[in-house]
Amino acid sequence: MSAGRGDKAANHSVARTLATVLGAPLAAFAVGAAVMAFLPVSGPWAFALGFHVVLPVWVGLACALPLARNGRVAWGVCLAVVVPVAVALVVRGPR
Repeated sequence: MSAGRGDKAANHSVARTLATVLGAPLAAFAVGAAVMAFLPVSGPWAFALGFHVVLPVWVGLACALPLARNGRVAWGVCLAVVVPVAVALVVRGPR
């Protein structure tokens, strides 16, 4: 491995780091809210399942986002998760 390539691999961009620190929890909470909203069960079961979905999604994104090619791709993954979920929740409306 050349010296330039090793330095580049160790240098994480600020955008990738921010996507991991800020975007991953937001995307995970959005997925948890969608699970709670769209499950056919109601009450405490929906809350419990939605709540327990957040952690694995958050950890998965926190592990995968630093491996993205650049910050734009990392934020694109976060937006690809959050935007459809937010649109579905808005279209669904309150119960």
